[in-house]
Amino acid sequence: MSRTPFDPDKKRRVFDAAARLFARKGFEKTTVDEIAEAAEVAKGTVYYYFKGKEDLFLFLVEEGMAILKDRVRGAVRGEKDAGRALRRALRTQLRFFREYRDVCLIVLTEAWGTTARQEKLQQMIGDYYTVLEEIVDRGIAEGVLRARDSEVVCGALFGMTVMVALHFFRRPGPADWDLIGDELENILLRGLLSSGSGT
Repeated sequence: MSRTPFDPDKKRRVFDAAARLFARKGFEKTTVDEIAEAAEVAKGTVYYYFKGKEDLFLFLVEEGMAILKDRVRGAVRGEKDAGRALRRALRTQLRFFREYRDVCLIVLTEAWGTTARQEKLQQMIGDYYTVLEEIVDRGIAEGVLRARDSEVVCGALFGMTVMVALHFFRRPGPADWDLIGDELENILLRGLLSSGSGT
């Protein structure tokens, strides 16, 4: 018997419901029953396409990171100037985390540990870094960037963007995301100290 293709609408509903619940309750406290109920599908439908909650979690993060990679690649495609490419990558990351805030929360709350799930998530983040490293390495080679270690730069670009986005998700009231992007650029791409300050 051939396997029925996943209905795109159901797939999106399961994706959204799982992301929302994992972000709010955490992986351990979320059940497949709750995901199915929130997605308005039968529990058996979830198990038909996924081996279990672990499989669904990894699918969720993999899908999210794939979207982020595609968007950043699209944003910098054809841009010859490494500085402008980094600015585009930074702004694209920020927009992604605004749109997929639950994925942002999951990455922050679930990535850091030693379980197989957490290690797989760290591997996915590392895989995303390769997209940024292409830009950073080019900028270093061209003398556009003062940095020496692209891995450190990629960790800063990703980590700071995630943490700043999370901070403003938690604050009451609307956030000025254009201003937030400007400030991230100032800190990450132009440096925080003004000329002549510090040592």
